[in-house]
Amino acid sequence: MKKKAFTLVETMISIILMVLVLTALWQVFSSTQKNAKEVLENHSINDELDRTLIRIMDDVREANYIASDSPPMYEQSEIEGLKTTKDAKNQLIFTKVDYHFDKDPSTLGENEKNYTAVQVIYRVEKEDEPNPTPDSKWVLIREQTPFDENSNTIEARKTVYTLLHGIDECLFYRIKDPEAVRSGNIYIKLQVGKKDKEKYKNESIISVKERGAMPES
Repeated sequence: MKKKAFTLVETMISIILMVLVLTALWQVFSSTQKNAKEVLENHSINDELDRTLIRIMDDVREANYIASDSPPMYEQSEIEGLKTTKDAKNQLIFTKVDYHFDKDPSTLGENEKNYTAVQVIYRVEKEDEPNPTPDSKWVLIREQTPFDENSNTIEARKTVYTLLHGIDECLFYRIKDPEAVRSGNIYIKLQVGKKDKEKYKNESIISVKERGAMPES
């Protein structure tokens, strides 16, 4: 019995079909890898944002005094359209106190105190400073300046570092409330996204109750 062989046309068709199948499989594999990478990148952004907000909340809760004009105060009706990231007043300033209970207040000098303090400032600046572009995103800066028992700054121990990159919007504010004790809540709004992919953004708003007070002078 004569065995039938493949013709050249049949062979070429088989090769073409195989190439098409392999190409489709590669596209599926490549797309799956790309989607997995996107998910991991987005998850990383979310984690970084969450860690930053937790850090700010812990700082505010530990504060003894928040500057009366920081952050700015607005009416409830103004909040929705608030766009003040680049405003110089858009910052959060507060003071933490470390008491020295081993010191007898009656033995202190005229300007001496039985505590030291640190002033903390959260502020934003363009990530490409000093030459930002119109597309430059913002970075969140934490600045801490310590003071000695005589309220003198200790410049050698001052720290300034970046907490978060890729910020599209960062707002610190209070809402006017005549019934609130002291100044009420501190609100922090952060929106971050990918620099080269505007389709993904994460926006979070938190509020922290202001509490504590500076010791008597």
